[in-house]
Amino acid sequence: MPSNHFDLTKIFSKISLFYFAAIVVLSSCSTTKNIAGSSRETSISSVKFLSEYIMPLNGTFQNTLVGGLSGIDYDAKKNQYYLISDDPSQFSPARIYTAKIDLKENKIDTIKITDVTFILQEDGSQYPKYQYGKNSKADGESVRYNPLNQTFVWSNEGERLFRKTDTTIVQPTLTFISSTGKYLDTVPLPAGFQITKQKYGVRKNAFFEGLSYADDYKTLYASLEEPLYQDGEQSHFQFDKALTRILKFDVKSKKNVAQYAYNLDALPINPTAESDWNINGISEILTINNHTLLVMERAWAKGREDHSFVKLYLVDLNDAENVINNPSFIKNPPKPLIKKLLFNFDSLNMHIDNIEGITFGPKLPNGNNTLVFCVDNNFGKAQVQQFFLFEVMP
Repeated sequence: MPSNHFDLTKIFSKISLFYFAAIVVLSSCSTTKNIAGSSRETSISSVKFLSEYIMPLNGTFQNTLVGGLSGIDYDAKKNQYYLISDDPSQFSPARIYTAKIDLKENKIDTIKITDVTFILQEDGSQYPKYQYGKNSKADGESVRYNPLNQTFVWSNEGERLFRKTDTTIVQPTLTFISSTGKYLDTVPLPAGFQITKQKYGVRKNAFFEGLSYADDYKTLYASLEEPLYQDGEQSHFQFDKALTRILKFDVKSKKNVAQYAYNLDALPINPTAESDWNINGISEILTINNHTLLVMERAWAKGREDHSFVKLYLVDLNDAENVINNPSFIKNPPKPLIKKLLFNFDSLNMHIDNIEGITFGPKLPNGNNTLVFCVDNNFGKAQVQQFFLFEVMP
């Protein structure tokens, strides 16, 4: 993720989607009855921007620094949200916040942090403060809650850092924990998804930035932020051929059962200088039903530290090529998913910070569903802790 770090009635034609009736869940993930469990077919014509809410920057809660909010999920039964911080225990131990987001007159009225859960390692200890050369780092980028068994799943980006004085390699992980933060299990990563000293595997800060449940929590989708080294170049200015992957896991067996190639947009502007943060990648995904995903692309470039470029796309996995047996897109170019633009945040003509989280929220009084977005402020003094509320138009 970068260090700086809708009314959309004309954006796309009506797209028929299944099971959207119970969309009061998050990423198909946090309600007792989620969208994937509904039996009715409906349609989406557009998404409408309702409001922006700004939290005080770098506030505190129970002696922790509130920030780095990289993922959000909604528990409809309890009407509460879960927010994961990507703080590698630098300011406070790795953690997930519980929050209440109250709506009033179709706007976000207040956001209140109500609890904090510390993420524990396998030995039961909290994650230590990240240090160069050490083999432990918590870098939480996405979190999803399963109300059926009251567990979380979270993605940890690990570390790939080479310096003259030391080298740090921390393998990324996809881990299940209890509602109290206790380690339960880790999902085995497919071949080629580890961090290595060679230019092979996962790039630095480019692991599973997006997660979302489907099929009544039997399926978990995970999206790589950027391409694996063996899959080709990263997105850059005037290069729109970068291919990353979206993976499908069977939750019970924890096995990867499918992979799909996703074509990233080109970096929208020409950076003024070389930087590790000149990127465009998938910052989060959200399931609409068992085969349809919302995909959020987020770009940032040196020279525009005050602005992120965020677009929301729809992809349908039905009839898509399963590339699970394709170890290198460079050697074997795949057929990528077909994506349809749903919303471009630049159309709002306002400051857009580093949006990294998305979830379905509660229904509005008119019965329409909502989307809630959150920003990762990177604990920076120049960033804004934004939240956005949208209405899903049928």
